[in-house]
Amino acid sequence: MGRPRISRIIRIAPAWIRAGLALAVLGVLVYAYWPAGQDFNGILARMIAGQFSAALSGTGLTGLAALCGLAAALLSGRVFCSVLCPLGTLQELLWRIKNHISRKGRNNRNASYTPPALRYAVPLLAGAGLAFSFTPLMAAFDPISNFGRGMGALRGLFNGPAEPFALVLALPFGAILIAALFWGRAFCDWCPVGITLGLFARAAPFKMRIGSQCVSCGRCAKQCPARCINAPEQRIDAKRCVLCFSCAAVCPAGSIGYGLGGKTAPPGESRRAFLRGAASLFCGAAYLLGANIQRLAALYHPGGQAAGLAGGKPPILPPGAKNLDRYRSRCIGCQACAAACPSKIIRVRHSVWPDLDYAEAPCQYNCVECGRVCPTGAIRRLDREEKHRTRIALSALLFERCVVNTKGQACGACAEVCPTRAVWMAAYTGSGVPPITRPVFDGAYCIGCGACFAACPAEPGAFNITGAAEQTLTPGVRAAEDGGEGVLYQPADDFPF
Repeated sequence: MGRPRISRIIRIAPAWIRAGLALAVLGVLVYAYWPAGQDFNGILARMIAGQFSAALSGTGLTGLAALCGLAAALLSGRVFCSVLCPLGTLQELLWRIKNHISRKGRNNRNASYTPPALRYAVPLLAGAGLAFSFTPLMAAFDPISNFGRGMGALRGLFNGPAEPFALVLALPFGAILIAALFWGRAFCDWCPVGITLGLFARAAPFKMRIGSQCVSCGRCAKQCPARCINAPEQRIDAKRCVLCFSCAAVCPAGSIGYGLGGKTAPPGESRRAFLRGAASLFCGAAYLLGANIQRLAALYHPGGQAAGLAGGKPPILPPGAKNLDRYRSRCIGCQACAAACPSKIIRVRHSVWPDLDYAEAPCQYNCVECGRVCPTGAIRRLDREEKHRTRIALSALLFERCVVNTKGQACGACAEVCPTRAVWMAAYTGSGVPPITRPVFDGAYCIGCGACFAACPAEPGAFNITGAAEQTLTPGVRAAEDGGEGVLYQPADDFPF
């Protein structure tokens, strides 16, 4: 093996290693969101928590993941965008596949695109959304939120059910992928994470550099998915560079490398450029500090977290959400909870914030997966004992619909599946037939899991369930003569009606 070949291997190795790591992260997240099953939720929880925006929303700027992301950008450039962002990797993958297919055609060049300075308002809006507990401003541009909504829509289309509103929310995800076919990682120029980390990357001592051997052939610019290389001026925009190393891999002169020295920005700074830089830093700071501002405001104004939904019935929130205002102030709509739910009852039906739908199944008594994977704390992590006592909704028995009353037939399906024994059977003679038992309900023990609702054979059902305005703790399992414990839900097919 000759020295030129060894030199070429050394030059292209970083690009291939980085591509392999980025594709591995993308593949794991796609597999987890599809979903892969409950055993995979631990990996999903760790990877979602490591997303920069999710960490910033959940713990604020003081969170370890957020600090590590900023430190990496300040030292080495946009490392997070290079490897850990699934939406960025997906954009680049589609762009490279399209360029590979059209290599023999006319469309084999990187389309020109210059992002306007207006994009610096994006982190300002996202930070305002975090500060004032209006997360849709954050979720509209957030990479993991858009990725999660897109995966949720695809999961609904292929595995069902496909919620119409979830498909609408995924339209930006589709637009991002279409734009990627023509402009590569175009969305990265409008991403609050990318813009903010880019401001730190500009000051990083280690970055991609163009050396003096450059002949301005333009091959590097054609291979750059971020369109951040100015080949005639032999400069790389460090704020937008995502460290894909493709430029170094294709440079015939070997003049592009990663390290210290070289030219990265025009010499000198005009007053106008200085003011523009100061404004962009302010916008980035607003994004970084937004979550901390919201938490400080909550400390001084604890009454600001209202419990419930004024003017209507609150939705059934995942166990651990506490109340609607708290949930919506922290949820970024990443839909990790929907992917992790084994019953597939966490759905996006009315807004960007998922809620529970008992149409097909109840909330499993022993399941705590949604809180386990939530990266922002919108759904608190509950242990099983606390989950067994957390009231997320409240059932109401409509005995006039019960088959015991309408048909004079014994049933007991609801009592069989109620995990807290809030429903039990008692003697009933009102039907005029030989004595049978009827269901009796005590709301003090009901946690609103929906097991009775799902098991009831009556048409229409004899149980009505409404969401709890404030999730509170119940006494637990109602005492019974046999001293039994809570039971798990069984499908209504086990019963004769």
